[in-house]
Amino acid sequence: MAETVFNNINPATLERIKKLRLIDDELMTVVFSGDTKATELLIRILLNRNDLTVTKSMTQDQKYNLFGRSVRLDIVAEDIFKTEYNIEIQRADKGAGAKRIRYHQAMIDSHTLKRKEDFDMLPNLYIIFILEHDLFGKDEPLYFVNKTLNINDEDGNPLLFNDGCNIMYVNGEYKGEDALGKLMHDFSTPNADEMYYTELAEKVRFYKQDETGVQMASRIVEEYGDERAAAALQQGIQQGAQQKAEEAAQNALAMNLSPEQVSIITGLSKEKVLELQKKK
Repeated sequence: MAETVFNNINPATLERIKKLRLIDDELMTVVFSGDTKATELLIRILLNRNDLTVTKSMTQDQKYNLFGRSVRLDIVAEDIFKTEYNIEIQRADKGAGAKRIRYHQAMIDSHTLKRKEDFDMLPNLYIIFILEHDLFGKDEPLYFVNKTLNINDEDGNPLLFNDGCNIMYVNGEYKGEDALGKLMHDFSTPNADEMYYTELAEKVRFYKQDETGVQMASRIVEEYGDERAAAALQQGIQQGAQQKAEEAAQNALAMNLSPEQVSIITGLSKEKVLELQKKK
C-alpha cells in the first residue's frame, strides 16, 4: 500500500482535524485566511447586505502594543469604502466581555491613524463576535450595541452617539431557515457534506480530505496545541507563585508584621493581605 501524507501525520492530529468546525480557531484560521470571497460571504450574511465588496482579508492579525498588552485578531477585513471589520470566533462566553471589545477597538484605532491625521479620518469599524452559545439568553439571532445620549431626537427616540464603531454579537445557537441560521449551522458541523454554503464547504473539505490541505491544517492544529500547552503551563506557574506569596503573607502576619509591610515583602496588594488577615 502506497504511503501518503496521512501516514506521516500524528493520528491524534488527524482525529482533531476530523472533528474541527468553523467555530474552532484552527479551521477558521485556514478557511478565511487571505480569502476575500469567503470573508465577503461571511460579512454579507452577518450584516444582511448584498452590496458589500471585501478587498482585504487576513486571520490572526497581531496588533502590538509597546506599552501594554498586544492582541491577536481572528479575522480582519476591509471593504472598498475602507470600512474595517474585526470578526472574533469565540467558543467560551468568558472571552466576549464588553471590556475586551473596548480594548480591541482601541488597538485597531491606534494602528489605523497615521501621525498628525485628523480623528475624522478614522474609518467606520465593525466588531463582531460569533459565539457558540447565546450569551444573553434571549433567543435573538443578533445582539446590537447601541450608543445613545440622554436626549431624544424630534421623533422622541434616544439620540445616537455615532462614533463609527458598530458592535454586534451573533448567537451561534440560532438555527433559523434564513441565511444567518444556515451560516450558523455551517459553523457548527464538522461535516462539509452537511453544509449549506458551497464556498465554505469546498474549503472545509479541502482542509479535511485533500493531502495538501490536511498537511496545512495539521501544522495549524499542532501550533495551537503548543500554544495551549504553553498557556496552561504559564497559568500553572502563576497559580503556584500566587499560592507561595499567600503562604508567605500568612507566615508574616503570624509574626505580627503590619499589612503594609507584608504587602511590600510579598508583592500582594494590601487588600489581599487584609483578606488573608481576616482568615487567620
